[in-house]
Amino acid sequence: MIALITSTLVPQNTYSLFTPPERLTQTIMTIGKLVEAGFTGIYLFDNSLSSINTAALKNEFEPLKIFHSPQYTFKNKGLNEALLILNNLHNLPSDSPIFKISGRYYPTPLFSKDIWYLNQEKDFVGVGYDFDKKIAGFSTKAYFVKNKDILASTLVKAVEDMVSYSKGIHGIKSAANAIKEIFKPTIGTGYQLSMEQSFARILKQQQNYHLVKKMNIEGFEASSLNHSLFSE
Repeated sequence: MIALITSTLVPQNTYSLFTPPERLTQTIMTIGKLVEAGFTGIYLFDNSLSSINTAALKNEFEPLKIFHSPQYTFKNKGLNEALLILNNLHNLPSDSPIFKISGRYYPTPLFSKDIWYLNQEKDFVGVGYDFDKKIAGFSTKAYFVKNKDILASTLVKAVEDMVSYSKGIHGIKSAANAIKEIFKPTIGTGYQLSMEQSFARILKQQQNYHLVKKMNIEGFEASSLNHSLFSE
């Protein structure tokens, strides 16, 4: 099993409570905690437009494999992450399960790879919200996925779903908007799904997932209005 960290160490045009040095320090902690959890193959994908401090990252774990791909920042953070992973997936081994975690979060002492090994017949294992309801969410802060091919196909569907959702008919309001589009077409989309919502829609359709109550990760959310510790 490998660990994949996704990060934007130097954000551009994105609201964040944390400065680049703070984000770097938090991501170094992510790397260290992954090593403590027993990961020996750790990859970091970063989409910062500016250069990043690769030396500081490797100082924490020299075998760390870093792939820095400067990328335009869309308002939809999930779209940014999906494109980052898709553009770099070819660098990952083919037949290895993946523990994906967002930079600045980290596994707690209660984290265990057994969460995956006990459910490895599934494509995805992670924390889900409201899966019994129409609008559900699957946490993309941290999850297990069987291999990079399954991750790639899911991300492609998610990108298409996120950008096309507002053009579809999902109820009375969206039906009215669709009729308006016939007479007065608009460019772009008025509303995009989050990647969490899109993943849930895809997983519920494919029916090959396992939900857990806790992934046992924690960290500070960059867009939160306070500095309280997030735990999941």
